Amino acid sequence: MVKTNVKVYVRTRPTSSTYDGIRVQQDASTIHIKIPKSEEMGLINNQQENFSFKFDGILENVSQDNIYTTTTHEVVDSLLSGINGTVFCYGQTGAGKTFTMSGDLRHFQRRGLIPQAIHHIFRDIDMRVDKMYTVHVSYLEIYNDQMYDLLSDKPGSNESLAILEDSHGGSYVRGLTKVKVHSEEEALMQYFAGDQGRSTAGHILNTSSSRSHTVFTLHLEMRTSEAASERAVLSKLNLVDLAGSERTKKTGVTGQTMIEAQFINRSLSFLEQTVNALSKKENHVPYRQSKLTSVLRDALGGNCKTIMIANIYGEPSHVSETLSTLRFASRVRTLVTDVGVNESSDPLLLLRRYERQIKELKQELAMRDALSGRGRISYDDMSDAEVRELNALAKKFLSGNTDVEELPCETVKSIREAYKQMRAVYQAVSTDLREQLQRSMSGLGAVAPGQGASGTEDNVGKVGEVERGGRGFAVGTAPIDAKPQPGDTTRPSTVKSQRPSVDPPGGAEEEEDSMLVTRTSPPRGRGGSRGASSSAAAGGGVGMTVAERNATFLRFKKELDEGRGLQAVVLDRTAHLTELKKSIKEVSSLVNSTKYEIDTLTEQLGAKKALSGPATTSGEETVLDSEQYSLIKDLKAAKLRYRTEFDRLKELRSELDPAMVAVAEAKQNLVDEFNRWVGSPQGLFTLSQDEDDAELDAGEAFEKMQVGRIMAKNPESSAFHAARRKMGGNSPNRYHGVKAAAEATRRLEYEKAIAAGLARG
Repeated sequence: MVKTNVKVYVRTRPTSSTYDGIRVQQDASTIHIKIPKSEEMGLINNQQENFSFKFDGILENVSQDNIYTTTTHEVVDSLLSGINGTVFCYGQTGAGKTFTMSGDLRHFQRRGLIPQAIHHIFRDIDMRVDKMYTVHVSYLEIYNDQMYDLLSDKPGSNESLAILEDSHGGSYVRGLTKVKVHSEEEALMQYFAGDQGRSTAGHILNTSSSRSHTVFTLHLEMRTSEAASERAVLSKLNLVDLAGSERTKKTGVTGQTMIEAQFINRSLSFLEQTVNALSKKENHVPYRQSKLTSVLRDALGGNCKTIMIANIYGEPSHVSETLSTLRFASRVRTLVTDVGVNESSDPLLLLRRYERQIKELKQELAMRDALSGRGRISYDDMSDAEVRELNALAKKFLSGNTDVEELPCETVKSIREAYKQMRAVYQAVSTDLREQLQRSMSGLGAVAPGQGASGTEDNVGKVGEVERGGRGFAVGTAPIDAKPQPGDTTRPSTVKSQRPSVDPPGGAEEEEDSMLVTRTSPPRGRGGSRGASSSAAAGGGVGMTVAERNATFLRFKKELDEGRGLQAVVLDRTAHLTELKKSIKEVSSLVNSTKYEIDTLTEQLGAKKALSGPATTSGEETVLDSEQYSLIKDLKAAKLRYRTEFDRLKELRSELDPAMVAVAEAKQNLVDEFNRWVGSPQGLFTLSQDEDDAELDAGEAFEKMQVGRIMAKNPESSAFHAARRKMGGNSPNRYHGVKAAAEATRRLEYEKAIAAGLARG
């Protein structure tokens, strides 16, 4: 374990005007607050005016990408190495916490820390071909100090959720759904689906204020090889969006929203008390005062690398809340956590490993005995016959009828068993003597030294009788064709992908890109071949018919120097576009074949593993047989080849849209020059679209245009846009249970306020 301080960053919300009371030094880590003295206090006023705070960084007017790079990037890198991480936002309502954590989901460039962390994780997993990663996601909401599972089939139910402590002193939520995801797109779909069930309400300072705390967690499991390994590295990343502290006089909330504000302020107060106790190193830390502090137990003082982002509202009317936020942040910065890699072992695989080690050690002992000239010595457990023989030898030794040289001393087990039998004989004789003494004193007569109440000497050391007749514990016999019910401990994804194909190992980025391979033609514009004929018929070309105009256009391209030059440019760019499409098709086919090869090798490796059992070990290193080693080697090579070809495919696709634009520009230049040459109005003659576009309807053409624009701007955004597009209208029942009742109450109160003239509809 390594002692690590909690890092704290301050992010300021952009304002329309500057405020001299808040100043940031040039080192971008120190902030000064000035609060003028209140004149109501009179002449004698010792109120402090100037406050100074130092943090790990102050982020002012920075983009979402810079926020992630500065605060969360290092936490995700540590997560992939097996170290837990937590990033949480704290501040007053309306200061920008949810925007920092979630961002604006309508724009890729404005996405928050959670979508960026998901992209970072799956991008690095795709690059680490020598390791196997398993990713699960969970989404917890704490609303009015009650926990809700946002990824459950019934998000309004909280009956099965409970906070428990593990063997290492950490905390976890029992009953919380963990959904296994295979790609960036699947993880984003789960996040978008859970985010739609969050409780929000509007007030004066924020039209969409979070009424609950949420914790989105990514659980990672890493193994070092394709074969079964008893050691796994486990880690998790908690991305926490805390509800903002509210001063109800400023927000003007009433009714149900007021009740929610009271719960929010109380939970944040308990969080502050916990931080104070940790900073003062008190013996008792009140983690159990609220659900929030219990969930954040690891982040505040456990095995976790923690980052806090303090969001402040830099306007004069909010300077007191800003000061409270900075004071809390400065206390959090004094906290220290113990950071270490989390390793877990599979008990069944460990047992098999220990059995193999015992077998190897016995073989080494047998080899040593053979080389030293000793007879064959058994190192196994002693049989019942050997134990009885040793018991008789112990009796002879204690009675003086045999020498000490006759006692066994070949193995440690035989020596220990000899001592045990001597003790058993001594205890049996002592019992017989006590019974003889008791009987002689009670006048029952003497008993022979060799006999007692327990029976004859032959039964010394035996307990009970062997049951005869086949009676005893009955074991039920299952039918030969009986099979267990299919099931899985991990609940499958509640949000199903719309594609039946298997997810590629590279994540959602490959999924979306593979979908785009066959959708590369430009969209159909407003004008087309039909538009050309209508334009010409409307009077274009100074009275020329359509046939005459087309014939003139052909002569312009073939005979005139201007037309020939522009036509050559069109042909050259069209040839380049055709060659580019051909290359994309070839590389796409190669990527698909490599993906099929990866799937085949994975199935073969799984079948080989099931037939041969777990891999043998030598010390701390895993030893594989030749076939498994060959399969793993081929699989790693296939994954590396897949990554290389996919990068090449992305590069080609990034060139596709500019090439299509270049062809369109060349054709348009040719048409414009022809219109100028014949003296017709500009734009009355347009070229027909590609043959591929003729088969597309308006919706498909628009979607193709959007995909091409997105890929040309940022190829890495395909998974984000695909997940957002699939989850666009998938929220029929946003709330359930208690949360649904609270939403109905808020709506009723809002309608009454409108009727009373206290609010605007």
